[in-house]
Formats: sequence, structure tokens, C-alpha cells
Amino acid sequence: MKLATRTLILLLVGLACIGVPQRAAADAVWGTGLVFSATEPGFEGYYEYCYHIYWDTTEYGGQGLSHSTIYLALGECVCACDPGYFGHRVPAGLAYGEESCEIDMYSTFDCLGDPHFPLDGPTMKFEPDETNCELGVTGWMHVCYFSLFPPTEPGIFEDHLGIKFGQNILTGDLDGVIPFCECANPTEHGTWSTIKAMYR
Repeated sequence: MKLATRTLILLLVGLACIGVPQRAAADAVWGTGLVFSATEPGFEGYYEYCYHIYWDTTEYGGQGLSHSTIYLALGECVCACDPGYFGHRVPAGLAYGEESCEIDMYSTFDCLGDPHFPLDGPTMKFEPDETNCELGVTGWMHVCYFSLFPPTEPGIFEDHLGIKFGQNILTGDLDGVIPFCECANPTEHGTWSTIKAMYR
């Protein structure tokens, strides 16, 4: 399914089912997440996790976005760092900033966590390709990744979203789903080319 079509579906389903999250006055990052059965060639049997992430750093010095991170809460999961449990879209999605800035986003799985944030355990980081423009103070992104882990029950995951802007970091809440630890043999579900995708 094309990214633009999936973005529209996510937006419509999100509005109908969980709504666009209401931002607290001091929030600099907030978002929603949904999950699908993956249809991408090479990722059959995987789940595709997709997120709308919004940011606004106006009240924090007005510096543009450097990257965004999702904390996966899999620190106690013994197989979370094994090859094959996560894969990447290339690009992972698009971000939309100020003055019509539209940027491809690329994902990186970090088993030990994003070193910019104090949360231990696996994270998925999304960084912009700033060849043509730079993301500014406000904007939103639609990004996806693949995982063999099934989704949690929908809920609000406090401080599971993070952003870095300049030398600053802030966290916010994610409304939706994240992967749930369920260990199996990943080679039963995916090809070796898919397994290698996590090392992009």
C-alpha cells in the first residue's frame, strides 16, 4: 500500500477510533500509533506499526527538530535484540515542517536505547534527511516500522515519545499501541533479507 494512501487511512481511522490526542499546554511532543498486518514484500508475517508524531518547541527556545524516538518498553524482553524481530521501511515515512518543508525520515533500531534519553531498553529512532530543508519548530511526521512482536492493548503510554532539538530533549505521551514481547524463532516468519534489514 502506498505511503500516501496509508497516511490517509491512518488519519481517518485515528480520528474515528482514538481521536487526535489533545495536547497539554506544556507538551512539546505527542502522538498516536496504530498497527496493521504487513503487506510489504519480504515482511510477510510481520506487524507494521505506524505513528503520527507532532512536535512544537515554541515554548522551549524555538529550535528545530533533530530527531524523534519511540521508547518500546522491551527492556525485560529476552529476545528483543535478536536479529529479525524488527525491520525498516526505506524511507520510514515523511515529516512536514514549516514553510512547506517535506522530508524523508529514516529509522534506526537501538537495542540499548537512544543515548540522548535516560530510558534504558530498545528504541526506534527517526531521523530526517535534511538535504533540501530542515524541520522547524513545529510540524508532524508519519512513520512506520516492522516487528514480529504483536501489539499491546491500546492505551496511553506516558513519556514513550521523545524529541531532540538543539541540545534539548523532551518526552511526551503516545496514544495507541506499541509492540508486546512474545519470543519465537524469527527465521520462521521472515527471510534472511528481512533479518538483515535491521542492520541498514
